[in-house]
Amino acid sequence: MAKRAHEQCLDEAEYGAMMRETQARILDRLETARAASRISQRRLAGVIGVNREAMRDRLSGRTQVKAHELAALAAFLQVDISEFFAIGADH
Repeated sequence: MAKRAHEQCLDEAEYGAMMRETQARILDRLETARAASRISQRRLAGVIGVNREAMRDRLSGRTQVKAHELAALAAFLQVDISEFFAIGADH
């Protein structure tokens, strides 16, 4: 059975750490942009077509933000999507 690409480069612990760091950065950037723009969770939910509770779950980290949702949110919040993935960079 062929290994997935991430398994060829990183061991499981490294991959998990990288994913947690990326998820934390995404959530931090979303919350910072949302607060700065004074936009409600309900309004963000409408941007990606979910209800407020589902948006809350995404912002709390209980549910991962999907790539297409992140793209829509970045455009709506007028944030360059690359900011979500600059691991190790300062705010």
